[in-house]
Order: sequence, then C-alpha cells, then structure tokens
Amino acid sequence: MASLFSLQFFAQVENDAGMWSTFTLQKKINKRISVVIDQELRLRENFQRVNLFYTNIGIDYKINKFFKLSPSYRAIQKMRFNNTLSYRHRLSLDATLKKKFNNIILAERVRYQIEVQDFLTSTKGKLPEQFLRFKTDIKYDLHTKITPFVSCELRYQIRSWRGNDMLYNYEFHRVRNIIGADYELNNKHSFTLYYLVQNEFNVANVENIYILGLVYTLSL
Repeated sequence: MASLFSLQFFAQVENDAGMWSTFTLQKKINKRISVVIDQELRLRENFQRVNLFYTNIGIDYKINKFFKLSPSYRAIQKMRFNNTLSYRHRLSLDATLKKKFNNIILAERVRYQIEVQDFLTSTKGKLPEQFLRFKTDIKYDLHTKITPFVSCELRYQIRSWRGNDMLYNYEFHRVRNIIGADYELNNKHSFTLYYLVQNEFNVANVENIYILGLVYTLSL
C-alpha cells in the first residue's frame, strides 16, 4: 500500500488534447454477418501533430438479437517523437450484449486484445502485449435522427513489455469517459460526434487526454 501511494504521489501528470477522425464502411452479408472496415487518423499535442493512423477490418456475427461476437485485425502506424513510424499489429475479439429498456439502450462489451509492435525491428517485437477492456454504453432513443449516448471503458493490463510497463501487469490503469450523439442522415449515411476524456492511474507517468471525435459511417 505504501509503495502504491508513493507511486501515485510522485507521478508526473501530462495533459494533452487531440482529435480522432474515423471513416467506417459497413457491408451486411446476411442477417447474422456484417463486415466492418475502419480508417482512423488521430492527432495529438493540441491538434498539431499526427499520433497514429490505423486500418481495422472486422466481422460482426450476431448470435441472436441480444448478443454478438466481433473478431477484428488492426494495422497501426504510430508516429514516434523522432518522426519515424512504429508498425503495430492487433487482434481483438469483442463480446457484446445489448438490451433495450423502453427508450434506454444498454450495451456491455468485453474486448480481449493482443498486440505486437515493430515485430521485425525490435527485440521485444515478438512479445505480445495483452489487455482486457470493459465498456458500458447507454443510449437514449429520442425517436428522431439524433441519439445521444454516454459510455465508460476500463482497461485491464494482462501483460505488456513496453519499458517499465511490466510493473503494472494484472492491474486496471486507464478509464475513458465519453459523451456524444449519433446522427442518422438516412439508411446509408450516419455521423457520430463525441468528446472523450481518458485518465490513467496506477502508473508512474500519468497522461490525461481530451479528445474531440468525429465518425462518418457508410452502410452498403
């Protein structure tokens, strides 16, 4: 307990603002299966610097109207501070349970993710990091084109090989709180605008980020 208190007391805290811009393409194959492709660009350092770009390819498989499984692969290009690129590869599996209570839509998602970075160029490139992420979404159905929502996500570190990150294995250390709204233009085009606050804890160098996000979704 004393060591944990000392770690939090002497932690360096950094604050940053950025923007996440996402283009999502959805294609329904049949009643149960949909293919989803995401392209996202992230800015940091008060919107002035590119942080990363990724391509995400996934499948949504509906077990029934309440439950779905979503495996995905993500190729990430993250900008280092020396302006070189770090190439990362991530596999994820989401399990999502959704239920509507009158006008309230509640969704609980559990994600297991495994990622390697700089696989061919780093001594730790073949050591995968693993996380569990627990997310709760609450939407309010206004029976209009606009649907407001709030969400909260906690990340649990199973194992990480970055620097001193091994000190924080088997702990929660990050929370994301989001408020936003979906706007459905028609059955093919929709937009999402949100504001995200990410806070870290139980780590030595704490970074808090404040993100403005915009998503455009095209359904084929």
